[in-house]
Amino acid sequence: MEEAQLRQLTQIYGVVTKCYNQPLASLDLNLPQCELLNYVAVDQLTVAQAAEKLGFSATRTSNLVVDLCKRGYLSQRVISRDRRRRYLALTPAGESQLAVIQRELPDQLAGILQHLKNTTVEENRQTS
Repeated sequence: MEEAQLRQLTQIYGVVTKCYNQPLASLDLNLPQCELLNYVAVDQLTVAQAAEKLGFSATRTSNLVVDLCKRGYLSQRVISRDRRRRYLALTPAGESQLAVIQRELPDQLAGILQHLKNTTVEENRQTS
């Protein structure tokens, strides 16, 4: 029984890691990138504030920001009331990508969760 549970846990970890580190289907972004675009759309954030929301280090978040800026989804700008900090902003391409994320991500996540559920049910049958 413990071996089957370990296999299940390993499989779940693999799926979660894949979602976090590899692009999701047609989105061409992983979950943290999707989250970051969503956070920036809702609130004016610095990289440090985004890192806090994501629960990531400043370095990891900075890497996400650099990648999303290179892809044209984010920009960094200084606002007049606080010239010492750079704030993140969605570009028009970022706004378009966010619309795709909001439309497609729920179905993709539901599919991933269904896959995990089916795998768990199958593992339980095999160990019973």
